[in-house]
Amino acid sequence: MLHKQHGMGIMKLKLSCGRNNLLSEIPEKGPVRLKPVLQSVKESHPEIYQSWCEGDGEIRKALAVFVNGEHIRYKNGMETELHSGDEVYIVPLITGG
Repeated sequence: MLHKQHGMGIMKLKLSCGRNNLLSEIPEKGPVRLKPVLQSVKESHPEIYQSWCEGDGEIRKALAVFVNGEHIRYKNGMETELHSGDEVYIVPLITGG
């Protein structure tokens, strides 16, 4: 889950996926999109980023990402614009046979 709070040009983020809970601050310089938010995780927690994203920065196929309960494939994918109060969930898909 990702919560955004505005204050003096800094967006405070809480990003959760399973047992991984991260706090991050992103400068607000206009619209904030999902991909740069995940890039900030790459800088601070590269091992978590690698478990979430491919080398090209796209989310791994074994994960689903939802913004306000809607899958990003029905929005603008990794370029989905985030707004104050949005919630982002990264959910591992369950597969098997």
